[in-house]
Amino acid sequence: MKSKEKPIENAILEYLKWLGVFCWKNQSVGVYDPIKKIYRKSHNKHHILGVSDILGIINSKPLAIEVKSNTGRASIEQKMFLDHFREQGGIGFIARSVDDVKRNLSQFFPSDDRFKRAHQYIQPNKITEQ
Repeated sequence: MKSKEKPIENAILEYLKWLGVFCWKNQSVGVYDPIKKIYRKSHNKHHILGVSDILGIINSKPLAIEVKSNTGRASIEQKMFLDHFREQGGIGFIARSVDDVKRNLSQFFPSDDRFKRAHQYIQPNKITEQ
């Protein structure tokens, strides 16, 4: 993930946790090989390419969020993962900001005060690099 996506990802994770959503960062980067000085990818036949950056569960439904910067583009594998995820009943989308997450999850918090407070608490326009 490009470094400018990391602060967006962190803000989204904070926001989701503030809402009480069970979620986590999916570690999809390969294992670093210090001898070859490269990241090694898994060659396991069961490994899925394009798995989203953030995974979780909201109201008993699986959640997948692919985080992108304003200029970032989802790979074919990332788009396919989200398509398959939604076909199986999951909630999956690309988010470029906390506002994108708020829009996509608003149906789960129609009159919940936590949702309003969390949005004010995180202040998506003030994302800083951590």
